[in-house]
Parts: sequence; structure tokens; C-alpha cells
Amino acid sequence: MKLATIENGTPDGALAVISPDGLRHLLAGAIATTLQAAIDNWSVVEPQLRALAERLAAGEGEGNAAVTFAAPLPRAWQWLDGSAYRSHGELMETLFGTEPPPPGRPLMYQGLSHKFLAPTADVPLPREEDGIDFEGEFGVITDFVPMGVSAEEALGHIKLLVQINDWSLRALAPVEMKTGFGWVQAKPACSAAPFAVTPDELDDAWTDGRVHLPLAVEWNGEAFGNAEGAPMEFGFHDLVA
Repeated sequence: MKLATIENGTPDGALAVISPDGLRHLLAGAIATTLQAAIDNWSVVEPQLRALAERLAAGEGEGNAAVTFAAPLPRAWQWLDGSAYRSHGELMETLFGTEPPPPGRPLMYQGLSHKFLAPTADVPLPREEDGIDFEGEFGVITDFVPMGVSAEEALGHIKLLVQINDWSLRALAPVEMKTGFGWVQAKPACSAAPFAVTPDELDDAWTDGRVHLPLAVEWNGEAFGNAEGAPMEFGFHDLVA
């Protein structure tokens, strides 16, 4: 099942279910007005949303040409970002002169979550001198996760998968890292691809809490990277736990 948020002038937009080909939608307002509302009551609303998905698969729905997509979650209660590749950690350690984390301990930070930018929205970055960088990422959306869950239990709380463009301001990062308190300015609001999908959409490519598919990244219309999700040192369930 594919879900999206359509801009409607409100901060959280309107929840819609998307057809398998990505070209049509049905609004889900009678079930849940927003994706956050759906996540808050997922066990109840998921079957109803899947019923809309079946109607879309049968050919129903409005075309997407006249709508503007927001990020699937235009704002969220929390945003946690993990550096789950050992190669990325090694680059960070070389760049900033930091020590590697203890074995079995992923690098994670709690970032701002009051806004996720729409997939085609302009990104407000005022100065090239701040060292603008970008990172294509896979992400997950969970329902309520109780304190103290195991990684195995955490896997059941992952409800949706998303794609994210995580921005970094590399010139500001070393200054903030030295405070030991975390990012404030070096990590601005992320952009998000328009669709969130349930893990079953990936079939066997969703395994061990990882997306076993390449993440195609382009820069100015040209291929830039094709990172594989499978080699993550820690799966998403490990990160959630």
C-alpha cells in the first residue's frame, strides 16, 4: 500500500491512498484526515486504508496531475537519524577527528522534526559558504514504540518506509560537534519523497530490518550515487530499539 499527503493549506495536509502505478489517489479523510492520525490508530485504520488501495487497484481514483504532494509526514513528533554504515562512520571520524563509537553502538542523533520539506519544494539554505551537502536516505515511520523494546519487537512497530534527502551544512558541523550537545544549525529540515509504502510492498527486499534495494541519487539531473540498503551495519529495528 502506498500513502501520501496532499497539500491543502493546513500544516499536516490531507491523507491519500495512492494507486499501484502512482498516478491516481483516493482521499482517506473519512478514515483518517492525516497520516499522523492514521499512525496513532494504525491497527484500526490500516484495513480501511487497504480497502481504498484495492479500489485504486481496480481502476478507481482521481488523477494526481492537479495535486501537490507534501512530505508524507509534513511534521512529526520525533526525528531520529542514524549513521548505520561503518564506511560513513569512518569518513566522519576522519573528517572531524572523532573517535569511533563503542562496538555495537550506532551513531544517532535527535534532529528537528517540526517540518519535512515537500519533494519538489525549494530548500531554504542561505549561504554556499555553510558547506551544503546532501545524503539520500531510507527512513521508517513507526507507531507508538514502548520503552525498552527489543530489536525483534521493534520490527513490528515499523509501519511505513520512506525516502529522505537529509541536508548537512559541513562548515557548521565541526563547531557544533565540539559542544557535545548535538546539532542545532548544521542539520536543517529534511526533504522527503512523496510516497510512504508499507513494508510488504517490497516483498523479499524488506529483510532483516533493511531495504535490500539500491537508493538512486541524482544531482542536477545526473546520476550521483546508487547506495545499497542491505549493507547497513544496523537494521532499522536495531536503530528503533
